[in-house]
Amino acid sequence: MTDGAQGFEPVLAAALPYLQTRHNDVHTRISREFAERLLAEEGGNPQVVIPAILLHDIGWSRVPEDRQLAAFGPNVQDPELTKVHEREGAGMAGEILAGLGWPQALADEIVDIIAGHDTRPGSASLHESIVKDADKLFRLSDRGFPIDCERFAQNPPNYLDWLEDQLDRWFFTETARRLAREEIAARRTGL
Repeated sequence: MTDGAQGFEPVLAAALPYLQTRHNDVHTRISREFAERLLAEEGGNPQVVIPAILLHDIGWSRVPEDRQLAAFGPNVQDPELTKVHEREGAGMAGEILAGLGWPQALADEIVDIIAGHDTRPGSASLHESIVKDADKLFRLSDRGFPIDCERFAQNPPNYLDWLEDQLDRWFFTETARRLAREEIAARRTGL
């Protein structure tokens, strides 16, 4: 394991084959950008947060693509699939991190974050908060918002209203709440 941004490229390379569904390759890159911004303002250990955000959705590769939309978004029909992707992703992440020689204590924390990043109520740590916040900020971003509008067949103004209603429930850090409000304002300007 190495330090710095280059040190995370092997994690991304290991994740990419599993991110070819649900626009997860795009989602992961945007979520990483948000995670880096949150780390800069909130603190935390990039050796936990960045691998966790790069690996958090690899478990969707184990859920049939035709069933994925039932598991997330504004019209959830099968929430058990969300748990499946977390459980599968946590196991896969553990194997990837072991193969890369990630320190066991850090790998254990990363795996735990992935195992509950969508379904665990609350947040047990700053690192988990940053991962959860970065994951959700994607939906408000200039690239993520149109993806979600299309895949959920949502009217953009109505979907933006729905997203705005989620702010207090979704975000843990003050920085993420601020970024979310900024992203919503930017999306409203673009409508």
